Amino acid sequence: MNVTIPTLTSEFYGASLPVYSLCVGSVVAMLQGVSKRFGSDKAVLAVLLLSLFAALGGVFFGAPSVETSYLNGGYLVGDLGRVGQGLILGIALVVTLMFSATFLRRKFLRGEVASLFLMIVTGMAVMVASDDIITLFIGLELSSIGLYALVGYINPSRRSQEGAIKYFVLGAFATSLLLFGFALLYVATGTLRLSDMAQILPKLLDHNWVRLGVLFALSGLGFKLGLAPFHLWAPDTYEAAPTGITALMATAVKVMVLVVVVRFFAGSLGAVYDVWLPATMFLAMVSMIVGNVMALVQASVKRMLAYSSVAHSGYMAIALCALGGTSNDFPVAALLYYLIGYSIISLGAFSVLMWLENDQNDNLLIDDLAGLAKKHPWAAFAMAVFMFSFAGMPPTVGFMGKFFVFNAALSNQLYSLVIIGLVGSAISLFYYLRIIVRMYMSEPVRVAVPLVPNRSWLVCGIVGTAVVANLALGTLLPEQLLKSLVSTSQEVAAKKVKLAPVAKAH
Repeated sequence: MNVTIPTLTSEFYGASLPVYSLCVGSVVAMLQGVSKRFGSDKAVLAVLLLSLFAALGGVFFGAPSVETSYLNGGYLVGDLGRVGQGLILGIALVVTLMFSATFLRRKFLRGEVASLFLMIVTGMAVMVASDDIITLFIGLELSSIGLYALVGYINPSRRSQEGAIKYFVLGAFATSLLLFGFALLYVATGTLRLSDMAQILPKLLDHNWVRLGVLFALSGLGFKLGLAPFHLWAPDTYEAAPTGITALMATAVKVMVLVVVVRFFAGSLGAVYDVWLPATMFLAMVSMIVGNVMALVQASVKRMLAYSSVAHSGYMAIALCALGGTSNDFPVAALLYYLIGYSIISLGAFSVLMWLENDQNDNLLIDDLAGLAKKHPWAAFAMAVFMFSFAGMPPTVGFMGKFFVFNAALSNQLYSLVIIGLVGSAISLFYYLRIIVRMYMSEPVRVAVPLVPNRSWLVCGIVGTAVVANLALGTLLPEQLLKSLVSTSQEVAAKKVKLAPVAKAH
């Protein structure tokens, strides 16, 4: 058996600098966990920030300008992976800064927690930059196992540990589905590389193993994305986890999975579009209906945002349905635009929640926000902007995101998805506006633990930046951002296998 050892050049080390920076930071943070001299919260925060900033520098300055594959597809550097890594690292940086300014500072800034956190981000960075099924799976498990642990470890309680166990059990089941799907695709095609599958699958369109493999892989990825009916873990886990980890799951995990899904379905599985289109349409419809209807009856803010996240995953799945039926690269750009906007909105909303929480009340109810505009007007204003944006109201980035996604679906005659998406958006107005009504039109209620926000300029800066970015991307900058994303999506469109048009289900 001949084994070819890949040549590792200086160009490879420059391109993989984000992963190396995070790995080194994780090891250093782990050593800080057993060191009294270098294990203070300030020292751990310094290692976290240095690792994340070094990784961000590697994403934008260390990688080659053209798409390049290393380690036989194990590490793929390109525009799509660069966008995914940049978003994930930016989200991780915001979550780190928010933790450092809240009551969980000392519990988060411990060596072992920081090491797990950096390992999670490392797994995400590897997953979005992989053209190989094995490397992709390793990245997914590295990030997932760390999340299972941090949900119940940072601020341990019966609720958080119950949420962690539910997440772990259901996550292990979903992982088995995904792995079985990958195994069937490998057996059918004889290759582990996604780009090679794109060339082989057109010859195997009627192969039953291919069809089963696609459906199993879609089920596993649908769980990670929080699509209904694979969403049952989301409400309990979002509510049980510390709010910073909830923000990470609601944003960075979606970025990780959607980048992989775009590369997987639009490129490698574009040839079997007629197999995964009906299934993805079903998941999108069910997610928009279940997510919006269940969010109507929630009393906890985080639980409401969890069901809202399910609905938004359904909106993103609308763009996924438009990926394979056209050589146009607009659906990819629309999906990435929506993903960026949703990440900004979610980080802003969860940042406001983290600012309002304290060690005696870390799970705010909607009634706890009553009269917030009178006590903390700027926090109420920021939350109102984020709620309007979640609902898709102009002039916010949420409106432009839904406009682009629905436009991509209409260009592919997916009218039923657009109709259900519009109905779901109308339903969502009730529970988003309910929070605004509580903040501005209700008198403050007497609660056992009053809201005493931490007066931090850092938190104010993060929330203010999210508000400005939200409004700017909804008014002044949507065209510029969309054009840059179109150039990014051309990388995916160029890999699509040219097929005869497939009849679409309406």
